[in-house]
Amino acid sequence: QVLLRSNSPPHWADYPKAAAGGGYERTVTVIKMESIMEAFKDPEKMKLLMFKYTKSEGVRLWGGFLMTAITIFMVFSSGDFSFLLTLSSLVSLFSFLMVAMTISSTKSCKGVSLKMMECYLAVYACRLTAIVPFEGYLPFDKSGDWLYQVCEAVAMCLAGSIVYCVRVQFPSTYDEAVDSFQHLWIMGPAAVIALVLHPHLNNFMPTDIAWAFALYLESVTVLPQFFMFMKEGKAQTHTSHFLAAQALSRLMSFIFWASSFSELSNPDHHIKKFVGHWVVGIQLIQLIIMGDFIFHYLRAIQKGLPVSEVINWSSSAV
Repeated sequence: QVLLRSNSPPHWADYPKAAAGGGYERTVTVIKMESIMEAFKDPEKMKLLMFKYTKSEGVRLWGGFLMTAITIFMVFSSGDFSFLLTLSSLVSLFSFLMVAMTISSTKSCKGVSLKMMECYLAVYACRLTAIVPFEGYLPFDKSGDWLYQVCEAVAMCLAGSIVYCVRVQFPSTYDEAVDSFQHLWIMGPAAVIALVLHPHLNNFMPTDIAWAFALYLESVTVLPQFFMFMKEGKAQTHTSHFLAAQALSRLMSFIFWASSFSELSNPDHHIKKFVGHWVVGIQLIQLIIMGDFIFHYLRAIQKGLPVSEVINWSSSAV
């Protein structure tokens, strides 16, 4: 085991200094911060402020997850930095659970990309072949004994259940015409790159290649959903939350592997000595791809707008 083991804006005349400097957004932020600081001094204002923010679906959703994550950390972790990898998997599991529960309650798969979910099935299946019988890619933290593997397995089951709902249970609610991205275009290159650039932590080539393929494919798996958003011109609330959670998961994974990428490389091999750099780089590419979406997602939550409008807002901002 390695380190691993919405209100309309006020008139400019109200803020002459901001108008002179062209800093409306900065002025609004300062005003909000001042109102928050005042609320800390007045219990009644604090109650009103908490009520305002808890009305936001996104705040309630992420607040609930935060409490769950803290509890899991206190119970199942030994406090090692590598718990970050388990937390990354837990966030990803959370994202699939949100989508599965929404489909179950609404009896509809509207807005969900089948192509993306099928890619995730391949991602989890390949990763599990590398982390269940071997220990090379497991967190050194106590959560790597079983919790990390369980999170990955449950996430795969949830992805499979979503695929089942789209293909079998509620196929009439799925619009294949807008989910037209050909996922073989990303699966094929990911497999080829994994054959050439893969780590050696398991010392068993098939599982090392499977782990690399899962990571490379996962870095671009969100593309079918983004293409679906562009065709529909809007995003569903649950898929917006899903992508935000996936971005957070990838950020955690990026931080972890960026701190230990040297263990993925073989310094004695003229090609594989760059594997660690490639692993970190490919995850950075995904964060860049999702950057614009996440910016508008956070702005939507900050301003109290429905996150389902995040794509429309992003388009209008451009």
